[in-house]
Amino acid sequence: MLFASLENTHRVTYSGLRKRMPKTTSSISHIARIITLILFGVACVGIETILSTRLFSLPAPRPGCDVPIYWSLGDIDPRFPLDRKTFLRTAFEAEAVWEKQVGHALFTYDPEASFVVTTAFDDRQQMTYETRSLENKISRYEQTANALKKTYDDLKAAFERDQSALDRRIKDFQKRLSAYNADVSRLNVSGGASQSEYASLENRRSSLEKEQKSIDTESKKLNEKAGKVNAAAGQINTEAKTVNRNLSDYRQKYGEPKPFIEGLYESPLKSITIYQFEGTDDLRLVLAHELGHALGIQEHTQDDQGAVMYATMGGQDLTRPALTRSDIDAYAAACPTIPDSPRDAFVRYIVTTPWEKMSLDELLSLLRR
Repeated sequence: MLFASLENTHRVTYSGLRKRMPKTTSSISHIARIITLILFGVACVGIETILSTRLFSLPAPRPGCDVPIYWSLGDIDPRFPLDRKTFLRTAFEAEAVWEKQVGHALFTYDPEASFVVTTAFDDRQQMTYETRSLENKISRYEQTANALKKTYDDLKAAFERDQSALDRRIKDFQKRLSAYNADVSRLNVSGGASQSEYASLENRRSSLEKEQKSIDTESKKLNEKAGKVNAAAGQINTEAKTVNRNLSDYRQKYGEPKPFIEGLYESPLKSITIYQFEGTDDLRLVLAHELGHALGIQEHTQDDQGAVMYATMGGQDLTRPALTRSDIDAYAAACPTIPDSPRDAFVRYIVTTPWEKMSLDELLSLLRR
């Protein structure tokens, strides 16, 4: 019984093992399949991750053409005539010179951007101040000189008029005096004058004495007028010497007027440095010119002096600057339209179109290109 019992137990146990063996093999296969799928998935994800950067990549956007150029405002030297707030507002106006006619945003202000608009104070701005001061002195001299010249001309005209009148009186006096002396001599030679002749001569003598005194008084007044005329002339000469000395000092320090760089763009999109401007109108045009270089316009326009991108200032409208045909053509050449390749068009559709708006017909159309 014991043996039989042991045998039966053995069989049962063995039989049980045989029944469970197929289940163990199935579980192992299932786990293996799961592991295989996981590994395959990981591999696919890895491959997709690696290839997606290539399969779904698009050409880099061009700053100033496809996307705005981000810029910041650096240090504004306080020795320049505008404060930081006014400088920034003028920079926005310079942006608008381009954006208004191109038709879309070309620049975006970002205080953290690495492309910096800044200033550098040197002899150029100092010369601007001294030039303005000299111009003011010349303007004041011209006003003073004009007033002095008018005074001089009026004094001289009055002097010449009075001198002519006095000359006529002196000539008449001398004529009368000669006649009186001649009559006195004649009467003395003839033995003397009668009482009536004597009385007449005395009246004439008294009249001549009064005329002499009057002429002397007028002569003194005329000399005073002559002094005023000479003083006016001397003041004009003094003012002229002063302004000529100012001009000489300016030329000795700076030489003859010559063109110089007012602003400088450092490529690629590193900085714009402003060296010289007189006010907001001047600064707006200088900034608009340098922003044009930042847009990729390397060469200056040659024949259009009214263009923002002309090499020198003078022919442009400072108060209302605007792009000319030359400027627009230069921008178009710097940012030519580049059509998408079939591959880029497909990728752009996949990347930029929300899935709920995707169309199978559109996808097939792009694939057939």
